[in-house]
Parts: sequence; C-alpha cells; structure tokens
Amino acid sequence: MPEARIDGLDGLIDRLDKVLEDFPQLRRALLERMGPVLREEVLRGLGPSDKVAGWQTVHMGSGGGYVAVRPKANTYQVTQGGKRYAVGYVTNAIEGGHRPPSRRGSSRPDYRYRPRHNVAAVPGKWMYDTARQGLPAMAEAEARSLLEQLGRTIEGVPV
Repeated sequence: MPEARIDGLDGLIDRLDKVLEDFPQLRRALLERMGPVLREEVLRGLGPSDKVAGWQTVHMGSGGGYVAVRPKANTYQVTQGGKRYAVGYVTNAIEGGHRPPSRRGSSRPDYRYRPRHNVAAVPGKWMYDTARQGLPAMAEAEARSLLEQLGRTIEGVPV
C-alpha cells in the first residue's frame, strides 16, 4: 500500500498546540497594555475635572477576555447636604447629560430667587462613547503585534 509522508507535520501540530496554549496569556497582555490607553482617551473626553478623572479606573475581566474603563466601585460623592451619590451615578449623569438641579423642594420660597441654570438639560460629554468609537484604530497596532507573535510561534521562530 502506498504511503504519503509529510515531514514536519508533527512539529507543526506541536506549534499549533503551543499557540492555543499561549493565546489566553497573549490576549491578556494585549488588553493590559490597552487599558491605560483607553483610560487616557476617556479622560481626554472628560476635560479638566480632576475629581471625576480620579474616579475612573481600568477593570480587567476575570477571565482576561476584556478590559473596561469604569467608575470605581463602592465609592461615593457626598453633597453639602450630606446626601451620598455613587460615583457611577454621577459619572453617568456627566456622560449622558442631566436636568439641572431645581429649587422646587425648598422649605422657604423666595420670590427673589433666580435660577443659575436657564437650560432644559445639561448636555452630556459622551467621553465613553467617543473613546469606544476610537477603539478600532487604537487596537489595530496591538492586534498586529499579537498576530506577529502568533505567526512566529507557528513558524517555529523563538519568541
């Protein structure tokens, strides 16, 4: 019976197995490099607010499959009246806009009161949305380096 033999097939299969084994760590490293870049993009859209910028943190998914920029968990902003708001709630109001504060609940009506805000709504900054739209361009260079590493592993070149 004729036999077909391909030299190096076992080596190629071993290298492919190595790629499958190494891929989760390589993906995690890529996302860890992209996290701070994504945070800086969000902060650029936010503007000069140091307080709100300090609330933003990079979060890596538990399995290393994603990276996100989000407000810190279990952190609160306390108003002068003593009311606590979660910083995520405040950040969402900044992101998407909100109604300006009103004085309708005041215990002492004042006929001389003139509101500081004469708009129906404060416009949102959309800093997360802007960063999300720029993500493909930011990720392209990182994805190319990941593909080059995987290609070198498949070819048998030491990484």
